[in-house]
Amino acid sequence: MNSASRPSHHTENGFENRYPLPESKKSFFTFLRLRLLGRESWPKAKKQIGKTPVVAPNLDAIHTPDPNVAQVTWIGHSTVLLQYQGINILTDPVFSDRASPFAHIGPKRYSPPGLAINQLPKINIILLSHNHYDHCDIESLRQIGKEPTYIVPLKNASLLKEAGIDSCIEMDWDQFAEVNGVKIVHTPSYHWSSRKISDRKEMLWGGYALTFPNGFKFYFVGDSGWNEQLFAEMGEKYGPFDLGLIPIGAYDPRDFMKAAHVNPEEAVLIKQTMGIKQAIAIHWGTFVLTAEPVDEPPKRLRIALEQAGLNPDHFLALPVGGMHHHMPTPSQD
Repeated sequence: MNSASRPSHHTENGFENRYPLPESKKSFFTFLRLRLLGRESWPKAKKQIGKTPVVAPNLDAIHTPDPNVAQVTWIGHSTVLLQYQGINILTDPVFSDRASPFAHIGPKRYSPPGLAINQLPKINIILLSHNHYDHCDIESLRQIGKEPTYIVPLKNASLLKEAGIDSCIEMDWDQFAEVNGVKIVHTPSYHWSSRKISDRKEMLWGGYALTFPNGFKFYFVGDSGWNEQLFAEMGEKYGPFDLGLIPIGAYDPRDFMKAAHVNPEEAVLIKQTMGIKQAIAIHWGTFVLTAEPVDEPPKRLRIALEQAGLNPDHFLALPVGGMHHHMPTPSQD
């Protein structure tokens, strides 16, 4: 593909965000030094145990769901089980103790997964947003196995092969696919990818917008910083949505994280801009990735919703293992 015909987010070395914003002047290695070498104000994983509410999962409901109700179970971080119309969808499966390439170094899980892999129902579709270790865990994918249909961004198929998964559907931004009657479009997010120092942005990243046969619409943001132009364009093109997963955590220090992760106030802007009727908070309460207190994101989220004049019940921060049932509107019956 020559430069004149390729999409604007395709570059000679990989991919670039749509509508780029100014990036932090500090290097990512400065952030890593703060994160790995520590500082007094940085949360410590062993001190965060108990700060994230955890409940026992409703296994009866998980294994015998009502097909007429959209059922969401938050397993932790960005791992969510969506069950609707007899279809089981899993987002960014991470069940390991660390979000890291190393066994004993890197962000450690301080709240257990809400479900174990052997407690999952038969999974039909897996949505993988990008290759960061807190979203793409090779061992978890290996244990889940080949049976689901994997949907991944461009250039991510090689990661699945590491897990022994030979086939998947690779998608570019704004590209459509159909699986089990569900129409899936890969949506851009404002983020980046890497598994090592030398592969930044070589693999694509993003989210997914799903439309079920009855018109029910579901949106998984993936990881993203706030970009007003990007979300306004997507909201007009793909919204509104009945149900959505929006990240709310891993946002401080703000100069580093602004272009990668939204804070709770910006998460509310995504809900409004994308027209998401019922949102579920993800990307918090599982790994100590950044400097904000572990239990701060849902508190700030509630305040932001109240300040925006929105019903806090329409953007829920569930406990780990918690479940939400969303009734479809009459037009979707």
